[in-house]
Parts: sequence; structure tokens; C-alpha cells
Amino acid sequence: MAKLTLCGHLIMNQADASGSTRRLADIEELRRDFAAADLDHDNRIDFTEFTRLLEGLQADMSRDEMRIGFQEVDLDKDGLIDCEEFIEWWSSD
Repeated sequence: MAKLTLCGHLIMNQADASGSTRRLADIEELRRDFAAADLDHDNRIDFTEFTRLLEGLQADMSRDEMRIGFQEVDLDKDGLIDCEEFIEWWSSD
């Protein structure tokens, strides 16, 4: 079983609900993109950093859609999203 450090946590390469295996390279790329958007290097991003991240990922989202997405990911409503939360949201259907 392949291992990967994701946002400071060790994870295993596991099959998702559809039975396909998430590609570790894709997750690692998202982690690097998240880290690049995290301008203050606190392992969390605010809305401004979130919009930069989505723009870098070429997400076809309006500013309002980005705001809605941010609010969906920011479960504790502290105005910040951590890497794991972002990758889970971005990878969901």
C-alpha cells in the first residue's frame, strides 16, 4: 500500500467508493497547489487565498460560486480552510 504525506498527515492509497484508486500524484499535486496558495504558510487558507487557488486550478467558477464553495468547506466557520478539507471538497463529486 502506497503512503503519502498529505497536509502534514500520513495517508494511505485507498480505493474510493467507486472502487477506483485515487492517484497519489493527483493528491500530491493538489497539496502542492494548496501550499503555494497558502501565502502566510499557516497550513490554512482564507477566502482570498482560496480564490487564488481555484484560479490556479482553472476552476470555472464565478466569485459567488467560490464564496459558496468556501462556506461549504469551512465547516467550523472560522474563515479558514485546511488542506485536508480542501482536497476532500475538490475531490468530491
